[in-house]
Amino acid sequence: MSTAGKTPRGRRKRPERASSGGRKALAIIIPILALLVIVIGLWATWGGDGGGDPAPTTTSATKEVLFVEGLRRSEMAEILQAKTGIPASEYMKATDPSKRGQALAGTKKPTSLEGFLFPATYPVDPSKPVTDLVDYQVATYEQRIAGISYAAARRKNLTKYDVLIIASLVEREASTSRERRLVAGVIENRLRARMRLDIDATVQYAVGSWKAELTKDDLDISSPYNTRKYPGLPPGPICNPSEDAIRAAANPLPSKYLYYVSRNDGTDLHYFANTEAEHIAYIKKAAANGGG
Repeated sequence: MSTAGKTPRGRRKRPERASSGGRKALAIIIPILALLVIVIGLWATWGGDGGGDPAPTTTSATKEVLFVEGLRRSEMAEILQAKTGIPASEYMKATDPSKRGQALAGTKKPTSLEGFLFPATYPVDPSKPVTDLVDYQVATYEQRIAGISYAAARRKNLTKYDVLIIASLVEREASTSRERRLVAGVIENRLRARMRLDIDATVQYAVGSWKAELTKDDLDISSPYNTRKYPGLPPGPICNPSEDAIRAAANPLPSKYLYYVSRNDGTDLHYFANTEAEHIAYIKKAAANGGG
């Protein structure tokens, strides 16, 4: 057994000089205290709620504004105006196609912030620039996706922006975690098979309304968002999806399903099918469920 560093038996170690030890201790403690002051300051600035979101400092004028998942930015603008008095036009201008959106999406031209405006409850001070809220939403989006793996998407030649677009479709189409992953899988299967997506929610986005019944004119609209008419993904997200929808889009549940239709039975669930014939049968069953 080694005795390195030990005091030989019968001999007492000479104590360190107090003045030297004090200087060493101060040299260590002062930087630690300075770092602690900085950390406390940052914690206070960002809210210190333990949730990890970059929350701004609140004031007596702050109003809590809730943006639920699945809203278009135009809907967020209307909610913001109703809750705070901030003109909807200001929020729309702050989230319109820009170099910032282009950088976030990785596109070749200016892109809006649709999809990057993370849905949550935000403290908004009407006296502050609306860009403070937009910055907060984008920062929250980036924080929430930080732990998501995009490896599976990359293997299928899908970009992060592709995943966000798919997530926005999933958000409007399904409400449970498992069904979101199944719907994401159907979308990928149809893309791989070069089939049109035929998703009504994209048409609703194109016409600017989430109306339940689409007319023939709606379905014929000449918009790149009309997946009833044009193949492939729409050019951008159709809403601002939740973290759960983004996770589903990044990691779909593998299946051979190519079709799905709402059960129309009050469960908010869907029937999934491999073939068109099976899908048609489910459509008839869904109609019967609804008394049609």
